[in-house]
This record gives sequence, C-alpha cells and structure tokens, in this order.
Amino acid sequence: MARVVLMCLAGGALCCGCATVRIPEAEQRSESATLADNLCALSPQVDPAEAERAAGAAVRYPLRLAREWHATPPAVFNNVLVNAGIHPRGLCFQWADALTVKLMTLDMHTLDLHRGVADWGGRHEHSCVVVTGPGQDLARGIALDAWRHCGRLNWAPVARDKYAWREVELMPGYKDELHAAAGKLAAQAGGP
Repeated sequence: MARVVLMCLAGGALCCGCATVRIPEAEQRSESATLADNLCALSPQVDPAEAERAAGAAVRYPLRLAREWHATPPAVFNNVLVNAGIHPRGLCFQWADALTVKLMTLDMHTLDLHRGVADWGGRHEHSCVVVTGPGQDLARGIALDAWRHCGRLNWAPVARDKYAWREVELMPGYKDELHAAAGKLAAQAGGP
C-alpha cells in the first residue's frame, strides 16, 4: 500500500513538476521595491541601499531555489514530496536556512536577522526569517516566509502575520553551519 501511495505521489510530482512558481521580472522588481520600503520603515537607521539589496535577494533567491528544489505548490503537498524523497528540499526550516544564508552573504550592518518559529514543538511548527532594524526585537520585524508559496516570498509585519512568530535562538553549532554556508555561497558568487 505504501508503495502505491509513493508511486501516486511520484506521478503527481512528475505531472506537477513544471508547476514551480515563476514571477515575471517586472513583478519581481515591484515586489523588491515594496519590500525595501517596508524594511526602511523599520528604523531610520536602516540604510536604503542595504534594504534594497536585502529585498532583492529575499524576493529572487527563493525563486531560484524553487526551481532547483522542484518546489510544487501548495506547500503542504511539497512537504509530502520532500518527506517521500521525491524532492530534494523544501521544508519550511530549509527555506528559512537558505534565505538566512543568502542574506548573511550581504554583510548587512543596519538590518538584523532572527529566526521566527510558530507553534514551537507543535504539530504545525513553522520557521521563517525575521528582519528587524538594528537592535530591535522580533516583534517589531518583518517575517520573510519563502515556504508558504513554494518560493514566492510572503512577507508581513510579525505583529500582523497569520502566524504567531516567536524568536528561537539557533544553537551555536547550527549558527556556525549557517555562517560557513554563507561564506561558501559568497565565494561561489565571487564575493558578498
């Protein structure tokens, strides 16, 4: 029975494989500009050029990952495909890790990164990246969630998002892994 279910999932994944999210360039630019404005509004200390770089990366990078990971909406279906070994990655924490690593390569000084988790330890635990102004706590930030729409970035002020985000401190070894991955990604791209 389990084999039949996996075969059906595999067939569905093959049929839906081309369903990876794609957004026209003009729309990506518009979303990046709007997100950059939202990031600048976090604090007068936020450097507009840094906000633009962060917003551009936050909008574009998950779309690239969606293609690489063969992400197939909706996100819950994509989770099934990942857990069945049909897709390589695409669980919420993987989106959050990858986006964190990408943003770390930008060497930001006026935006801080946090890990937001909803339903911590629960059945529907969900992770995202939260960006704040310098020194601000998570509650004042903007949640960046690439999982929700399989690579199309969803962002919202933490206080108004549908998820009740709370900050989770990443374990030191895990942080080290993310920093190492950011260094590797920056080196592959030829610098930060």
